[in-house]
Amino acid sequence: MLLGQLIMDARQVTRKECKRLLKDGHVTVDGQVVTQFATVVDPSWQEITVDQVVIDRHFGHTYYLVHKPKGYLSANKDQQYPTVIDLIQPADNPGDLAITGRLDRDAHGLVFVTNNGQLHYIFQQPKFDIPKIYRVSVNGLIDEKMVAQFQAGVIFEDGTICKAARLEIISASPQSSTGLVTISEGRRHQVKKMFLACGVKVTDLYRQAIGDLRIDGLAEGGYRQLNEAEIQSLKSIFLLYNRRKES
Repeated sequence: MLLGQLIMDARQVTRKECKRLLKDGHVTVDGQVVTQFATVVDPSWQEITVDQVVIDRHFGHTYYLVHKPKGYLSANKDQQYPTVIDLIQPADNPGDLAITGRLDRDAHGLVFVTNNGQLHYIFQQPKFDIPKIYRVSVNGLIDEKMVAQFQAGVIFEDGTICKAARLEIISASPQSSTGLVTISEGRRHQVKKMFLACGVKVTDLYRQAIGDLRIDGLAEGGYRQLNEAEIQSLKSIFLLYNRRKES
């Protein structure tokens, strides 16, 4: 959110009064005086003060990790199937949540849900190299040749070249294999298409992690807020994005 808008909401001041507070050096973000109304901030993980009074975190955005079961759509609502947002209790849903890093209906695992539009955008951009880790089962052999194909960049039938990806073999046989895949892109059905381009079909897709976000210990169908370490991880990504915008 914009710093100026946050101050107006939190301090109940007019736009003119807000700009004066900024111009006169009354506002700090993580200890540094900031004077620009349009600076992008989030009090969920940044300490923002006006006249040395900290703006409460509840003015920030909402962040949840959701353990998506199979059969659920990565959508806010649907007339035919249950959705990821249906898993979140109404009291915990501010009404403007968006799903960052969608999974197909037949896939399961980690989904990140937030109403932070800037962060949602960042997580969709390959240039930030945010790794996504999947445990994948296929109906054929995963071998060292396939590992090399992933490392070189899998090429789809339409000529699309994927960024280099990591494929680790967990188990392998001519009938079925399981591997761990790490990618930093977010193309539609990407992991399934990568294996299909290598001659095998995905039979199970489970996302374990997005960056430093994991759902270890979270029951299927459950959700939780981020812990402090995860908030700090998102903060570092967010600050990197702002530095790149300014450079």
